[in-house]
Amino acid sequence: MTMAETPTGKLHPIAKWSLVIGPILVVIFNFLLPTNGVDPVNPEDSKTFIAELGANADVAQIYMVIILLGIILYTRAIIGLWQVTAQNGVAQQRMGIGVLGGVAALSLWAVVIGLGLAEASVADKVVAATAGAQAGVAGAAESAAAAGTVASALHAAFFGIYQAATYVAYIALIPLGGGLAVGGIVRKEWGWAISLIGVATLILTSIFPVKTEEGIMIFGIIAVIWGVVFLAMGLQIMRQDMK
Repeated sequence: MTMAETPTGKLHPIAKWSLVIGPILVVIFNFLLPTNGVDPVNPEDSKTFIAELGANADVAQIYMVIILLGIILYTRAIIGLWQVTAQNGVAQQRMGIGVLGGVAALSLWAVVIGLGLAEASVADKVVAATAGAQAGVAGAAESAAAAGTVASALHAAFFGIYQAATYVAYIALIPLGGGLAVGGIVRKEWGWAISLIGVATLILTSIFPVKTEEGIMIFGIIAVIWGVVFLAMGLQIMRQDMK
């Protein structure tokens, strides 16, 4: 059995606050996206998805940027956790793998957000052109059809990269949690919980891909659990450092 190691020091204030703020931003604004929420739009119904996204394109784009900011803060936080883990130990080795995965996932999430912003922009044009076609505006129907084709292609690319980013991000939680469990920074239960989230997400999103109605609902629930666990862990670290 691996014994808990001794951390090298306190978590940097920026990393500490990032650990709290990052997950909050991701969970709240992911939930608030027009296509998500309590009753998310089925991603396989691309026409309805694009229509809903286009009708709320401006707010959706703002929320997407905030979500990316939250992921950046989260990544900064896990790098900070790795930095204060005992040097040259099993915990740091495990967390190092998790951090590399987290950074790779950040790159993929940036692509996902970029595609999401593009899809929202084109979806806005689809909605406007469709309204024009219904009003009898000359050429609007052709414009709507052309924009719809582009939006559909972006939609497919968005969820394709979304699935890849999900795999990378949550697989990275497995070694990250394993490192935290023996790193001595927090109670080992937090580490095992994080690893369990990674394993569960990997299994569930393989059975129910995020491009499906069931998959996107499951991912939304897991994202909330992920956010709550990291938020609670961040608050615990803050409380420890204040003592």
